[in-house]
Amino acid sequence: MEGTLTHVLYPRQSQGSNRGGGSNSLSGIISTLVPTLLIAAIAFTCFLIFRTRFSRVYRPRTDERLLDEQGRTPRTDTGFFGLVRNHSILPDSHVLRHNSLDGYLWLRFFKLLIFISFVGCCIVWPVLFPVNATGGGGQKQLDLLSMSNVKNPNRYYAHALVAWIFLGFIFLVIARERINFIGLRRAYFLSAAHAQRLSSRTILLLGLPHEYMQETALRELFGSSVRKIWMPTDCKTLEKDVKNRRKAALKLEGAEMKLIKDANARHLKAAKKQSAEATTTSSDPLQWIDAKKRPSHRLKPQLWKKVDTINWSRGTLSELNRFIQEQQNEHLDLNHTQLPAAFIEFSTQSAAHYAFQSVARESKTKFTPRYIGVQPEEVVWKNLSVSNTSRKSKLLVATVVIWLMILFWTIPVAVVGAISNINYLTNKVHFLSFINDIPKVILGVVTGLLPVVLLAVLMALVPIFCGFLAKLAGEPTLSAIELKTQSWYFAFQVVQVFLVTTFASGAAAVASQIVQNPGTAPTLLATNLPKASNFYISYFILFGLMQSGLQLLNIVPLLMYTVVGKLLDKTPRKKYNRYMNIPGLGWGSTYPKFTLLGVIAITYSCISPLILGFATIGFSLLYLMFRYNFLFVLGNKTDMKGEAYARALKHLLTGVYISALCLIGLFAIGCSKSASSAGPLAIMVVFLIVLIVAQTLLDRALAPMEQHLPVELLSGNKYSTILVEQVLDEHELKQEHLEAGTAGTSSRGNSVPNGGKLETDAPAPPKKEPFNALSRRLEPLVHRSYESNKAIVPQSESDPWIPAYTSEEYEQAYLNPAITDPSPIVWLARDKCGVSTLMIQENREAGIKSTDEQAELDDKNKLVWQEERVREAPLWERPVRY
Repeated sequence: MEGTLTHVLYPRQSQGSNRGGGSNSLSGIISTLVPTLLIAAIAFTCFLIFRTRFSRVYRPRTDERLLDEQGRTPRTDTGFFGLVRNHSILPDSHVLRHNSLDGYLWLRFFKLLIFISFVGCCIVWPVLFPVNATGGGGQKQLDLLSMSNVKNPNRYYAHALVAWIFLGFIFLVIARERINFIGLRRAYFLSAAHAQRLSSRTILLLGLPHEYMQETALRELFGSSVRKIWMPTDCKTLEKDVKNRRKAALKLEGAEMKLIKDANARHLKAAKKQSAEATTTSSDPLQWIDAKKRPSHRLKPQLWKKVDTINWSRGTLSELNRFIQEQQNEHLDLNHTQLPAAFIEFSTQSAAHYAFQSVARESKTKFTPRYIGVQPEEVVWKNLSVSNTSRKSKLLVATVVIWLMILFWTIPVAVVGAISNINYLTNKVHFLSFINDIPKVILGVVTGLLPVVLLAVLMALVPIFCGFLAKLAGEPTLSAIELKTQSWYFAFQVVQVFLVTTFASGAAAVASQIVQNPGTAPTLLATNLPKASNFYISYFILFGLMQSGLQLLNIVPLLMYTVVGKLLDKTPRKKYNRYMNIPGLGWGSTYPKFTLLGVIAITYSCISPLILGFATIGFSLLYLMFRYNFLFVLGNKTDMKGEAYARALKHLLTGVYISALCLIGLFAIGCSKSASSAGPLAIMVVFLIVLIVAQTLLDRALAPMEQHLPVELLSGNKYSTILVEQVLDEHELKQEHLEAGTAGTSSRGNSVPNGGKLETDAPAPPKKEPFNALSRRLEPLVHRSYESNKAIVPQSESDPWIPAYTSEEYEQAYLNPAITDPSPIVWLARDKCGVSTLMIQENREAGIKSTDEQAELDDKNKLVWQEERVREAPLWERPVRY
């Protein structure tokens, strides 16, 4: 397979031509740089123009009307200099305080890649550039600086020793970063805002034995520190009915808005005509409704049966409201099948972690798997019933399916590649001869644009398919699904996008010579494989310049907000949802793509060192783009608690291993020409062995620190051992609803349970020794990192993000959303002829909540809603930090 990236970048060129021929020259790099730089400049210019005009696309996190407990970002000054000033003044820690831990670590990941690439330039270039340039291999232009220009195997010692230094440096940097990550997570988890969250003191147990599927048994097992237990029930039927109710409500809302808008248009037309005649229109709304234009639809599967949409939706919605309410009451009374799972809240964060770790030590088979810190919105409720054995079996099957897909992905890509040259196949495949009769314009689209689109769709489907399989395999939380997607998609990226592409490129460049003399294949590949790096130099240019520019421009959200929204958003609900939506990254699909860039840079660092310079520039531009987006644009879709970053650090070491193996392979091929290559070969084999041993020991030492918070550290933290119950009353909720300030300010009331006494933990267990000797040596480093990171994590008791819950929010926190789903409210727009008032009255008579507040049809019959009073919108819900 020539590779996905080649077809996307160079769809009309033949295989191997890009990397084996033109793209390995200076002119090839320049030909990539010039158009890419032009596109990036246009994108950045458009961004500067649109940024002040469409703040909802480019600065949604600075909108004071939307600020909530998710964080506050200062408004930016308008203009280019205001952008630069605000962007440079705000530190990365601002993202940690006002966005998420995952956003902060995402920026830190790029700074790590920049640091590795830059230091690599300082280490590798002074040694290997002279060695390669004077190697006498007869290469020209950029290939002069790669390992392919080295003819004398004695010079390989330089590559081997530099690889020891630089690759060893990368391992130490990643090890240090893992230690810092553990310290940062401890500081974040033990901060006042996080330690007082409901999820921080709640554990999820799955695979409950039958004898523990009652609340009394669980309370007896965990003791008096248990505060509340939620026992989930099987809600498949209820979830289906709730889904149908939402569909019926949206159908009713859309049909009534269509009727209102049509009647209002007729009223405005009559009013305009009668105004000229000095008469007045009737106030009866019924006269403006055309019975022949009432919305209707056909029922499935009885397509021959046509019904009035409004009447049918009202009837369906009223019936579902009654039926769902009955089911919800039954589930609240636990009168349905219970699932072998439980959410257990403890008195404090310390008590929860102690119970979590105690269960892990005492029961290796029961209550598996176990999770702590799970937030209600990330629970995949239908997977709570999957047993541990079934989950493991499904994951095994899913993993096999993924690896088969990875291995055989060449087939669909080859089919797409064949389409780009389908006009050349007509002479060989006679039934395709009709293609010769297709007009040249259409043929050009089929062979040029269609393959690129199909290949882009194929690539976009991979992470979606991975996520679907992970969910199907029974992963109980969205974060677990994202982590599994990250691992599978990274494997796909490494094998298909990198390894297959690289080796196919090297082989394609010398294919004709290998056919003529197969015995020269190893030597030819050893000479030409380093040339494949020139394609990735173009790739870094593409990602660093064009990708960062286009991501900054945010073209898709811009079009959705300015064009698509105006065409499709026909109801106040749709306009509200589009306005309120803050985009975020899917960590499972995003991390692998950029981790692969780091792997590529590391792999080629000692083979073709020039790539490190382009990597440094590319990562720097991407860092600046993502820094702006996380400060002002992006939210956090799934709270990964930093686990995706920890996994990406481990994935980054793949580049170290591949680099070592490539050098071993190149040195081994050199041994066939000269015994002098045996020395460098032995050096790299020893390095690989040392690397494997070092990583194994490091993983064993850091694994328990990454999985658990030390109980003794929890016991010494006042925020983890004391719970001050913070309850919002109706007066505070009203003030919060009306004022611009967020819930959780220092002015809110605190009520302390148990007659005014603070709840504290039971005596902490004795301090345990770290896992092994290396753990004992690393623990002081982790603790030092914890102390230093406390400076960037909010620790104040008056932190405005310390969560507060109403009694209803607390009681319903870990109930299936279908059980607490309220009957939907139909939100209409007020019109001048009173049809909306009539619809609301008819809906309420049918027992359906309706309103036309905060939205209206203007004098041009266009739908507008009061964005400046978003907190008073009928659909507004107070964000809750569980």
